[in-house]
Amino acid sequence: MKQVLELADLGVAPLWAPPRALRRTVTGVTTSDMENPSTYLSPGEIVLTGLVWWQPDHRGAARAFVSALRAAGAVALIAGEGVHGAIPDELFDACRDHELPLFSVPQSTTFRAVLDRIYVWLWADIRESGAPALPSIVRDELLTGITSAAPVGAVLRTAVERLELPELALVSPAGRVIASSAPYTADGQQGTQAPVTPGQESPFDGWWLRTARAVGSRRWPVLNELAALFATRLTQHRERLTARGAAAGELLAGLGTKGAPAGSGAVHACGLPGDVALTPVVVRTPGAPASWAVDAANELLEACAVDFAVCPGGAAEAVGFVAAPPDRLAPLLSGQLPALQRLVDDVTIAVGVGPGARPSDLAPAVHGARFLADAAGRRPGAGPRVRTGAALTRLSTLLEGVPAPVSHAYRMRTIGPVISYDTAKGTELLLTLATFLENGASWTRTAAALHLHVNTVHYRIERAEALTGRRVSDPDDQSDLCTALILHQQSHG
Repeated sequence: MKQVLELADLGVAPLWAPPRALRRTVTGVTTSDMENPSTYLSPGEIVLTGLVWWQPDHRGAARAFVSALRAAGAVALIAGEGVHGAIPDELFDACRDHELPLFSVPQSTTFRAVLDRIYVWLWADIRESGAPALPSIVRDELLTGITSAAPVGAVLRTAVERLELPELALVSPAGRVIASSAPYTADGQQGTQAPVTPGQESPFDGWWLRTARAVGSRRWPVLNELAALFATRLTQHRERLTARGAAAGELLAGLGTKGAPAGSGAVHACGLPGDVALTPVVVRTPGAPASWAVDAANELLEACAVDFAVCPGGAAEAVGFVAAPPDRLAPLLSGQLPALQRLVDDVTIAVGVGPGARPSDLAPAVHGARFLADAAGRRPGAGPRVRTGAALTRLSTLLEGVPAPVSHAYRMRTIGPVISYDTAKGTELLLTLATFLENGASWTRTAAALHLHVNTVHYRIERAEALTGRRVSDPDDQSDLCTALILHQQSHG
């Protein structure tokens, strides 16, 4: 651990690091922004976190996080200042109480720079210590397969045979199996896993090499070095996504621009077929760092096994163009989104799926996907936040996309006086008005539903009419009131 002090040139500063704690041995390093990452850790690891999981009003979260790290055998915590600025006092106190060394990383230093430096030290230690690492003949054989066009599954099978390891799989942070040496069913709690370098830029980025069952600590160096060999494939994969994303960014920028390329050529540059309709997908990760939305969209669409290209669309937003119809794509996205959402505790991922469109008609389709992402982000409840155009069959669904300030202003101008009256007098005019409209403006059914006399219902509705300036017998006024009541219900979840 004492070597971490040598990261001062990267701006890594010790906040709590007594000499006795710096004598611990480091076996690995990983990044995490989960509230409890213990199931993904191995003893002896340094943990890097961007503190996205921490919020000032979540008392006890830092202490629970540090406790989980120590229980998993972590030897130090390196926290980034990019999200909250200075490291919270609560985290400092928790690390001191649990005797977990704490370091800070300035916003100007990427986690990848820190990860790469630590990995260099780890690899040197493996070779100098004589610990069981990859025999050179096996390493060369595996590296030849990785750098050639050999299927990754075949390379993993070779590793299992040559190194006498359990069955292996390359998996994404969300648990998606990218390739495996055999049919693979193990989860992260059963197996041992090692990160494929270079490190993660977000919770959705990167690959892990995972065993089907746990291996002993003497095999960790073998697993770590084997994982490092796949860095070439990961880099190539990222380069393909980046190239497609750049072309998608040009396509997005040109939509609606006179003379901009919107034909099959621009679509082909994205790696997509130019003779099919494309479905725009908008992914939002509000409040998260800029790269998260793109990484989340890439992982989500890769899990759906479709052809796509993703680019940044704005602050915490990614826009994807997908060569699949929306009616096929939507259930796939809804099925895969929970696995991504579990990776982040304090960021709500919202997805909008626009209508399929030819390249020349993509501009309105993207606009529609953005509106649906707005609606998904405001959707109450804990279910998957995926919205599609097929869901826009009811007024309540359409109103989910109304911006919160607009919704509030409309409610206050329509039923606001009724809400204020109820609050001041302790009455139930709003409840009576909502029940009356839900029952088709029937006086008797409303009275039965509320267990009131019909005359009482008449009085309450007349009072609500006087406060709102609207008549329940007028179709337009009734529509206004119904809209305001739906918005009110949505605003209260």
